[in-house]
Amino acid sequence: MGENWFIDVLLYAVYALLLVVTGLAVWSAVHRVRLNEKVKEPTRGVPSRGIAFVVCGLLLVVCLLTFLLGSSKPMLINGEWFKDVVWLKLTDMFIWTSVILLVIAAISVALGSLGIGRKLK
Repeated sequence: MGENWFIDVLLYAVYALLLVVTGLAVWSAVHRVRLNEKVKEPTRGVPSRGIAFVVCGLLLVVCLLTFLLGSSKPMLINGEWFKDVVWLKLTDMFIWTSVILLVIAAISVALGSLGIGRKLK
């Protein structure tokens, strides 16, 4: 019973953190959109509102694609078969979305440090 109790506490703590972080992310997005409505575009020559919408849209598209393409093949975990299709696909989605975003971030940093964006203008 002792070990299971700690696992339950850990799971509930993770659920609570996930709920808080999701709530803060939604609040932050809504707050940012409301602030951007008052600002004229572009700010100092940078279309920040357009960039924010494109990034958000691409993130949603990547999440949707990685969810649809994710594997639902059952896995043997600790001697038991895990067969829940939704959780298998969600796990695959988060892993592949993280990998794709890390690759995009690395490419963006490399292009930014080389100054290629300024040379194209």
